[in-house]
Amino acid sequence: MKASYEIEGSQNRKYNRETIWMLAKTDLKMRYEGSVLGIVWVFLKPFSNFLIINFVFSTLFHNQQKNYSINLLIGLILYNFFQDSTTNGMASFVNKAHILKKINIPKWTIIIASTIHSAIAFGFNLIILFIFLCGYYHIFPTPLYILIFFYYALLLYGITVVFSFIAAPLYVRIRDLNQIWEVLLQVLFFASPILYPITNIPYPVRSFLYANPLTYILEHARFALVENSFSHWNHHIIFICIFIPALIGSILFLKRASRNLIELL
Repeated sequence: MKASYEIEGSQNRKYNRETIWMLAKTDLKMRYEGSVLGIVWVFLKPFSNFLIINFVFSTLFHNQQKNYSINLLIGLILYNFFQDSTTNGMASFVNKAHILKKINIPKWTIIIASTIHSAIAFGFNLIILFIFLCGYYHIFPTPLYILIFFYYALLLYGITVVFSFIAAPLYVRIRDLNQIWEVLLQVLFFASPILYPITNIPYPVRSFLYANPLTYILEHARFALVENSFSHWNHHIIFICIFIPALIGSILFLKRASRNLIELL
């Protein structure tokens, strides 16, 4: 009996993985379907934003901050990943209503597939990042600090999953949530050290900005890649102690909020 449960559990896990990967690939293809440049837009969009912002702040405003341009690029790529994955995760149930109505699959697989689609695009952007980092700016992080950078990227992905598990079922009931989130994303963009270094901010305001989890991720991810440095362990302990209960709470919320969800789609 125990062996049969183990086999069934293994088959379910394999089915869920295959479902997530299939949906993620389909989303990525459909996003650029009919476009002349296709998937090249994955590279062009963040790179064009970087060129414009870098020109304004480095050339017009004469920003002489050391490594400002590469820090800006890292910040934009990480923030774009957060923006794209949370937006897709929140709208995942509504966008995949036709699937949820026809096939009985775990609700979380729909959300994960939508965020994985954003993670794939993020992976493409990292290629551009490392080309600039090593080829143009001649900064060569060690393998250890590259792993640390990916650790922070994984934490950022974890934040998007927590948000999406809560926002996706709420969006089915409250369709204005996407408009509210667009406004909040703008607030988060300027409340995160993307356009400016955190060291330029006065201490009282700086403490407020550190309440934003993106500040923690962006600052330490850039330190790892550009400065080859690692922050104090107490920062990570505090973050993990907050993140784990938040993840568990979001899973429980998704399970409860998903009841009778199909009728609302």
